[in-house]
Amino acid sequence: MDSKNIYEKTKMKIAISKANKEDIVMDNTKVNILKRLGIAIIALVSTTGVVFATSAIINKFGPNSSEGSQRAIDSGYIAYSKEDSIVDSFMLDRYNFYITFREDKLGMTLDEIQEKYNKVEIGEKRQEYLIIKNEKGEKVFSNIGNAYGLTSEDGNIFYTATSKEFPKAKKLYVDFAGKKEVLDVPESMQEDLEEYKLKSISDESWKFESALISNTAFKIYLSNCNGIDHNEKNRVVTSDGKEFYSQARSDGDGSISVESDGIVRYYNTFSLGKLDATDELTIYLYKNDGSEVVIELTK
Repeated sequence: MDSKNIYEKTKMKIAISKANKEDIVMDNTKVNILKRLGIAIIALVSTTGVVFATSAIINKFGPNSSEGSQRAIDSGYIAYSKEDSIVDSFMLDRYNFYITFREDKLGMTLDEIQEKYNKVEIGEKRQEYLIIKNEKGEKVFSNIGNAYGLTSEDGNIFYTATSKEFPKAKKLYVDFAGKKEVLDVPESMQEDLEEYKLKSISDESWKFESALISNTAFKIYLSNCNGIDHNEKNRVVTSDGKEFYSQARSDGDGSISVESDGIVRYYNTFSLGKLDATDELTIYLYKNDGSEVVIELTK
């Protein structure tokens, strides 16, 4: 990744952070950065010059979709519905969820949806009009439970969300303002996460907790990692030399927290998916003083 792309990602992250000051909690017992599961698309659109992927995915799922998701979708990791469905397409992953609805089948335009469901008056809470559950009744997506993005592209309305982990699903039960749909989830989207194990870590005072990869993203979890920083140079490198940087979108993508026990906990999400993964990975992380910590992983 060249310096310009790194700068743009950093600028975007700062802009999101400023737009969501109320989601940054900082007191004597806890520091929790970028608290929500997802980020409203309006915050992303207002950040000029930020492009996550090619125009194909932006037209389909919007700029909140990740680079790892783009590569997966380009390889066919997407499901389309029947022509008479209210749903046009969707992508479910343990870390990412995207769905598009057909305006003509919903019987509502984007403006009508915004006017009817998104208008927030003093003392009122936003109405939960979109609920998606799996066959176990677990909520996969909600326009209240997850921050979301929506816009109109080619006659469709899209929603995107990122999370620490979405529940697995064989079927999706969609309820959009009383219009219901049952979607079959392709077997490839039912796959579980794959785990990497620790080979070595250059700062042995840091504790490795876990490293998991899905079809669209890679997450690493650490604890006791004093001094760790959200550095723009943080990256994962595959054994064939490809570099993957932090997705830097929302709390579903990373945080540094200090709980009441005083232990520093960290996790971060990178745009590496199973499609590009190798059996050996090297993670480069940085401290506040600029020093580097190298972590080697294996399957």
